[in-house]
Amino acid sequence: MKKTIVICVSVILCVAMMCGSFIYVGKDFNESIGKLIPSILYSSRVNENKTQPTISPEKETTTEETTEAPTEETTAEEPTTDSTTAVPKTTAKPNAATKKTTTTKKTTTTKKATTTKKVTTTKKATTTKKQTTAQTKLTTAQVINNYNAAINKARSSKAGYTKTRSTKLNKLNAGALGNMGVVKDAVSGFLGVGDKTYTNVKGKNEFMSAASLKASDVKSASYTLKNGKYTYTLVLNNGTSAAASGSKSNSSPVDRSGILVGVGDKSAYDHKCADNLYTAINNTDGASVQSIKESTSNIKCIAVVNASNGRLESLSISFDFAVTLTNTKYVVTIKNAGGNASTAVKYSGFKF
Repeated sequence: MKKTIVICVSVILCVAMMCGSFIYVGKDFNESIGKLIPSILYSSRVNENKTQPTISPEKETTTEETTEAPTEETTAEEPTTDSTTAVPKTTAKPNAATKKTTTTKKTTTTKKATTTKKVTTTKKATTTKKQTTAQTKLTTAQVINNYNAAINKARSSKAGYTKTRSTKLNKLNAGALGNMGVVKDAVSGFLGVGDKTYTNVKGKNEFMSAASLKASDVKSASYTLKNGKYTYTLVLNNGTSAAASGSKSNSSPVDRSGILVGVGDKSAYDHKCADNLYTAINNTDGASVQSIKESTSNIKCIAVVNASNGRLESLSISFDFAVTLTNTKYVVTIKNAGGNASTAVKYSGFKF
C-alpha cells in the first residue's frame, strides 16, 4: 500500500513538472507525456525490487528528481530562440555599463596645468646688469677725480668706519745708541712703529684727511669695473720732506691720498713727515735734533667705490719711508742717525 502511494505521488509531481516545462519550453504535451511515462514505470519497478521499506518520502523524491536530469538534457539540446536571445541581452548591458565608466579618463585633461612654466619669464630681471656695463671708459684724470670724490664724500657724510695701521721698522742706524733698548723704543715711538686700530663713529670725522691728488702726483692710474663696483688703483710719485730750525718743506703726494696727516706731533698720524718728527723729538725731555730729512716711495692706493652712488667701500694705502737725522742728542750725541720703515693703512666697514 505504501509503495502504491509513493508511486501516485511521484506521478503527480512529474506531471506538474512536465506542465511547467511545457509552458517554458513550448513542446507538445503528448510528446512530454510519452517520454515521461516509461521513466515513471521504470522507477516504480526499481522501487518494488528494493529491500529498504524504511526510506522516507523526502529521500524518495530527491532520488526521483535526480532521474529527471536526462529530461533537462533533452530540452537543452533543442533550445528555443527565446533562450538564446536572452543571453546576449543580459551580457550586453553590463558591457555597456563598463564602457561608460572608462570615459572618466577624459578627466586627465589637468595636464594643462603644466603651462605654469611660462612664469620663468622673470629672467628679464637680469637686464639690470646693463646699468653697470653702460659706463664709458675713464681717463686718468677721471680716475683721479673719482678717487678723490669718494674719499671726500665719506668725510662730508661723516660715515662710520674702522681704520687699522701697521708700521714695521726695517732698519735703524744709531751707532752705539742703536743697541740700547730705550733708544729703539724712542725711535719706534717717533716713527709710529707697531699695529693700531681706530674706530670712527658715524657722525664724526677723526681719522681721515681730505684727498686732493693731482695728475702730477700720480705715476699711473687704472680701474676695473665688476659687480657694480669700481676698483681704482693709483701709484703715486716719490716724495720728500725736510725740517730744521726755522724752516720746513713737504712735497709728499702720499699726504694728499686721504690718510690722516697734520701739523705737530700726533700718534694717530699715518705718515709722519720731517716736520712731525722734528717737533716730536725736540719736545721730548733730554732729546734734540738739529735737522731731519724724510722721503717716501713705493706708494700705492686702492679704493673700492660703489658705481651707482659713489660711496667708498674700502681704502688701502701702503708706502715705504726713510729718515735721516743730524746731530741727534739723547743721552749722547750722534752726528748722523737714521732708519727706514714700511706702513700699511686700511679703511673698511663704511656706514653712511
